[in-house]
Amino acid sequence: MEQRLIEIVLPEGKGDDIKELLHNEPLLGYWRDSVGENQARVRILLQAGRVEQVLDILEPYLEKLPESSALLLIVEASIPRVEAEDRPPVDEAPRTKEKSQRISRQELYLDVSANVGISQTYLIMVVLSAIIASIGLIRNDMAIIIGAMVLAPLLMPNVAMALASTLGDKDLAGKAFRAGGSGLLLALGTGIIIGMIYDVDPEIAAIKARTGVSLSDLVLAFASGVAGVLAFTSGGQLSLIGVMVAVALMPPLVTAGLMIGSSHAELGVKALELALANIICVNLAGIVTFSLQGISPAAMWEKSRADRAKRRAIAVWGVLLVLLFLFLYQSK
Repeated sequence: MEQRLIEIVLPEGKGDDIKELLHNEPLLGYWRDSVGENQARVRILLQAGRVEQVLDILEPYLEKLPESSALLLIVEASIPRVEAEDRPPVDEAPRTKEKSQRISRQELYLDVSANVGISQTYLIMVVLSAIIASIGLIRNDMAIIIGAMVLAPLLMPNVAMALASTLGDKDLAGKAFRAGGSGLLLALGTGIIIGMIYDVDPEIAAIKARTGVSLSDLVLAFASGVAGVLAFTSGGQLSLIGVMVAVALMPPLVTAGLMIGSSHAELGVKALELALANIICVNLAGIVTFSLQGISPAAMWEKSRADRAKRRAIAVWGVLLVLLFLFLYQSK
């Protein structure tokens, strides 16, 4: 697995405390030096799967120290190569927990929160993705539609919403809701405008395939949501491209806009049902996968709050899914 470097700056004379706190952890490297007159710097090299446990140990200690901080850095390479088996724990005490196969909660949170929000770039990407998807749908060209899928501007807000629900983070949930909601409305509006300009044929195969919901669509959305979360938590970017194509939130949403703009409102509603089904399944899959991977706050009171938020979120998405099923059953 990948390696990380934790760099800690703290008051001089406290560096040995860090070594004592982490005496059970299998660190790959530990260095200490002085910076300035009254500060020490500690650098810790470790496997990415150990970062969350180490930071959870360090956080309560560093919060009590004035002018102390910790930075987490990605290690691109090390010379000579450092392998986990090359370095024993700082001392030979038994390890407290097996290494995780995912990146740390702290790193995951920063990656997600830094990339979700309403910005000019985000809004432009939504419009461009909607335009590309519209052209692909009208021309019945799957290659162009896949291009819109790969841009996937609506994927990150849904992943952020699932993470916020898992951690009970209201601020992140608010950012994700605003970004996701604005993106959905903008994509739908773009599709409606294009549908008003062009007389879109509802019999086009690419459009017809997205004007209905089947059980396989729900299974695909749930499986894609699980794969998407695994791609984020493993730090892998190559598999994420495939997930963007599989989740495909943009094409059904744009199809709805095209149909509504072309005066085929009934088909537009059916395409919206597919888009809603995808969003529900992706969020449910995200919450379940984050939970099964053990992602939760460190403090006990925060865990209780997160558990309540998670149960509420699962209940809300579950009820929406049941209502969607009932609506589909009634419409048939």
